[in-house]
Amino acid sequence: MGGGYTFSQSLNAVVADLRLYNRTLTNSEALDFVSCKETHLDPQPLVSFSDFKNNWKIEGSVNIEDLNLADICQKESSFLIMFPEAWSFSQAVAMCNNVGGSLPVPISARENEQILSFLNPYIPYCSDAHGYSIALGMLKEYETHSHYHYKSGENITYSNFLYRRDEDSNCVAIAVTEDDYGYWYYSKCDLELCTICNFTSVTHLKVRGLCDESLFDTTYLVLGESGEKPVFRGFSNSQLQWTGTTWTLTYLPENNVKATMTTKFEDEYPVGLRQWITEGDRCSLQQGSSQFLVISACQASSFK
Repeated sequence: MGGGYTFSQSLNAVVADLRLYNRTLTNSEALDFVSCKETHLDPQPLVSFSDFKNNWKIEGSVNIEDLNLADICQKESSFLIMFPEAWSFSQAVAMCNNVGGSLPVPISARENEQILSFLNPYIPYCSDAHGYSIALGMLKEYETHSHYHYKSGENITYSNFLYRRDEDSNCVAIAVTEDDYGYWYYSKCDLELCTICNFTSVTHLKVRGLCDESLFDTTYLVLGESGEKPVFRGFSNSQLQWTGTTWTLTYLPENNVKATMTTKFEDEYPVGLRQWITEGDRCSLQQGSSQFLVISACQASSFK
């Protein structure tokens, strides 16, 4: 639309639809649009996504995907994030809890299929010798051989066991080999598998330890991935992502303003108390000096 590019006027987000009209919409028209109801507004919008390739010019790192309206307007608000490292059940539970999610618990054939669809791209490096891929968030009740939700304790009525291998184990894994694709098996809880975390709402991760003048955002969302690891996107101007050898927090308007996590062991994630080396920020720290930051899903109300 002209006018040049100014970062402070840009949007770092996922945009599902955009329409610009030459008149003000009524309340009912606006409500129909955000409620995913079909709209037949007259006149047609001046600008929209209906002919994206011809009407828009793409610059920089932008991902474009075609989605059905049903994908955007589905009533369920949950989404999945992959952590491709091999962890035991207790480690997977801890990681999902740290980022505000939980292990997936399919309660219908459709939900089981959704997990498989999400899992497909990761199968080459997320399956062990038995074909187990990820742990599900349920445990076995030994006396009745029923299974229950690992957090709520509620009994899970849906079942997708092909046959009950490893009867002495009380964790449940989903298999992805050709013969038992999508079926469940009991597995040992110390078996290390990839981890999928399920989110029923957008989780806000808070960064604590920055000075008031810091350029970095203090609130982040777990959205998307980069380098096969999750990406933490700041509310305004920052992004935290894996850069091949460690985690880097970047102030997007100025790439020379960044903080790099001091990694103590392989597959370490930035949640919790971690040491960071900061460069170019406004805080009164010596250039390249380190500081401790806490990244957590805990909000201010969680602290006494």
